[in-house]
Amino acid sequence: MKTPLGICRGQAWHFIMQIRFLWLVFVLSGAISAAGADSASITDSAAGRISASTNLTAGWKPVKFTYEVQHPYDLKLSERYRYDPANDIHDFWVFFTDKPHAPPPNKTTARTEMRLETFSKGEHMFDADVNISPGTFACIAQVFDAAHGPMQMIIAHPDGTVTMRGRDLIMTNAIGRWWNLKMTNDPKEGGKVKIYADNVLVGTYDSRGPRDYYFKCGVYSRENSSRSEVRYRHIKMWVK
Repeated sequence: MKTPLGICRGQAWHFIMQIRFLWLVFVLSGAISAAGADSASITDSAAGRISASTNLTAGWKPVKFTYEVQHPYDLKLSERYRYDPANDIHDFWVFFTDKPHAPPPNKTTARTEMRLETFSKGEHMFDADVNISPGTFACIAQVFDAAHGPMQMIIAHPDGTVTMRGRDLIMTNAIGRWWNLKMTNDPKEGGKVKIYADNVLVGTYDSRGPRDYYFKCGVYSRENSSRSEVRYRHIKMWVK
């Protein structure tokens, strides 16, 4: 009687182990499928961003450009700006209490900005990734009319929003992460200025017709700000 009973118990134990094994295989298969789906989703999302960027620059020609960095006139450039060539990152920072970029009679608020070279023919595009540091309240990019001042000013706010002159919202949750900014300006009669955030068109504005223009990026402090800092990487100029 003991032997048949032992066999039954062994068979039952074996059956239970088979059930547990099949259950484990089922759970692992689901986890792998989910991970695969997540990976595919992430890959598809990245591919979508790359595709959008490629579509925006299709028909454009990358060109070399020159620039100067404006900074508080009584400080060395290295005290408000540094460049990391290994990662192609430009780091700009400024305090509201700093002096302007040129001696008196200049009375503008403090800035550390890259002023790119002037152009007057052909539609141009500024293209770069930007990372805004916490606490920043500053203009971080401009489309500039060389003779009459800024046409469009992109403002970073401490709450993480980015606006066009404090009005049109172009980005939220913009602090402490990289996102892509593109600005175009067509200097022909009836030309347009277009602003893209992460390759999505967020603003279209009138240009001012044939004249000299340039782009700027960096930090131009706003009233009641403290310390503002922004990093730009992979700055490019495109021409159509």
